Amino acid sequence: MPLHPTVLEAMAESTKYSVRMDDLEDRAGREIARLLGVEAAYVTSGAAAALALATAAIIAGNDPALVDSLPRIETAPHQVIVLAAHRDPYDRALESAGAELVVVGYPTTTHLGEIERAIDAGTVAVLYRPGRDGNHPSLAAICELASRKGVPVLIDGALFAPPLENLLQWFDDGAALVALSGGKNFRGPQASGILCGRTDLVALVGAQHQDMDEREATWVRGGDRITPPRHGIGRAMKVGREQISGLLAAVENYVAAPGAGDAEGIAELVKLRELLYGCSIPAVWHETSALGVPVIELEFAIAGIDVDDVVKALAAREVPVYLEEAEAWRGALVVHPMALLAGDAEDLATAIAELAGLRGFANERNIR
Repeated sequence: MPLHPTVLEAMAESTKYSVRMDDLEDRAGREIARLLGVEAAYVTSGAAAALALATAAIIAGNDPALVDSLPRIETAPHQVIVLAAHRDPYDRALESAGAELVVVGYPTTTHLGEIERAIDAGTVAVLYRPGRDGNHPSLAAICELASRKGVPVLIDGALFAPPLENLLQWFDDGAALVALSGGKNFRGPQASGILCGRTDLVALVGAQHQDMDEREATWVRGGDRITPPRHGIGRAMKVGREQISGLLAAVENYVAAPGAGDAEGIAELVKLRELLYGCSIPAVWHETSALGVPVIELEFAIAGIDVDDVVKALAAREVPVYLEEAEAWRGALVVHPMALLAGDAEDLATAIAELAGLRGFANERNIR
């Protein structure tokens, strides 16, 4: 999706100067935390990187030997509890930091007692993902239990915040850390994310992420930092001054006018719905989605069209078209407004009409 001019300007301006990256991270993090209304924040190269860095910080703390050893762990606690319903391909981010995932419950049902019994001396955190269906304990209940056991709760919030109301509610419920995407609703650089939450935990992330090539003899900074910065596993997740500056500008824009960046895309989505009126492919409008914006689901299976054929046909067009495949398992594709630009609705409607072999439309039941 296109970046706002102020984001591009901030990124370009940042290239004019040389700065200490730890200073830039500290100052940008403090300002982002203030804007979001959270304790502390740290800019990462994406939400997955935020999950990995959070896990590394929780496991290693301020211990240089553990920082050096990750992801290889011999005796230190390194187990992270995750509900079966919350399993996700992005679990790899935690495992890359050395975590061993302990799965509890079932995809449709989890009892709080199962989580409590799983927490032991080897447990360092509980991973939580919002928006999963089923009969599971509330986040507040899980956080209360984890707090009693002295274990932080880490939330993968990449698909659910912004809206900022979600983020603040998670912290009200007791979450310790939240990983966010910078390139989704914040509309920041694609290779950016935020880890936010407890000050003491966020302060440990720099030890995993930064290396200033300084020697112990000349390292003059102390406080809560490992002395001196080391080559932690987060070095491979390096974030540049361009991403930090661009994300800060994007967060400022979002807080000043939440959702303003979605207006053009939503207008195109409305237009697409109108253009598909009567199409043999049902187009189901959902007023809100995980990221708080409307989407359209195109139900190709109901129209007797193989969804895999649709994906391949759209990708093979002179101007390729890619739709979200989260619902492809049931024969539907999702049109999300975040990447839609002016004129895209007509192009997409034409592509869909061609797939359906249509020249006219006549079924008003398809838009509902």
